[in-house]
Amino acid sequence: MPRSAPHPGFFLIVATLYFLVMACAQTVPHLQTLPPLEEQKAQVRNGQVRLHLLTSQAVLDVWGPPTYEHHEYARFFTVENGMYVPFFRVPLGEAPAGWDNGVIPGEADFLAYADRGELLGFLANRLVYRERMSADGIHALGKTWEKEARFKTEIEKSLSTPP
Repeated sequence: MPRSAPHPGFFLIVATLYFLVMACAQTVPHLQTLPPLEEQKAQVRNGQVRLHLLTSQAVLDVWGPPTYEHHEYARFFTVENGMYVPFFRVPLGEAPAGWDNGVIPGEADFLAYADRGELLGFLANRLVYRERMSADGIHALGKTWEKEARFKTEIEKSLSTPP
């Protein structure tokens, strides 16, 4: 019995699915497997602070305690180079250069090292943001975080994520 040719719409469906899978693969770098902690620490010691491949523990173990540490529910812009830029680092009503129209929310931790001039952001315990800043800039940010923490109500402190 002869085989019939596939329906012409079949190729359109296959092509559409292929492009959807490729688009999703590019927007989820956090699905990469993390190297072992010792390898992460070696990378930090060698100055290889790489996005999506380091945990906060590796940084803390090598660099020690930060000048400021902050935890909050945050929203991040996703940009073409794979970095996630926290909304609070972008002027209100603007988007960062290279924004690819993606936004990712979640519980985030920030480590700010004034002596190193580094602000690091972690989402799901993976490094997603790195910014070099002056020591004065780090201290100004740290003071903002401290002020926000002072004025939070008990209800705000008890909530970890929005509804």
